[in-house]
Amino acid sequence: MNASTPIDLGHYVRKNEALDSITAHSNVFLLYTSLAFSIAVAAFALTISIWLTRYRQLLSKTGMTIHEHIKKRHEAHRAMMEWRLPALIEMLPIVVLLALLVFAAFIW
Repeated sequence: MNASTPIDLGHYVRKNEALDSITAHSNVFLLYTSLAFSIAVAAFALTISIWLTRYRQLLSKTGMTIHEHIKKRHEAHRAMMEWRLPALIEMLPIVVLLALLVFAAFIW
């Protein structure tokens, strides 16, 4: 056998029609689950980025008194704590790892 000789994979792999259908469906499910996790993380990270940019712009506005700045910052901070934004931001890498594990299961 040399490099130009085609390899007959049928010789190495046994076919089982029932298993092939189940495997195909589970692989498609794993692939789309991984894709859904990845898209959700990307969308959520983009939303957080936009919110933090607006938060920074709000704090750097000129023409406001110190009391207005303090009030706006307190409102924004309270909203951030109500939405549990720090905890949600900390969850993003975990969800990305979950998406990678699901994708690895698809490849496996």
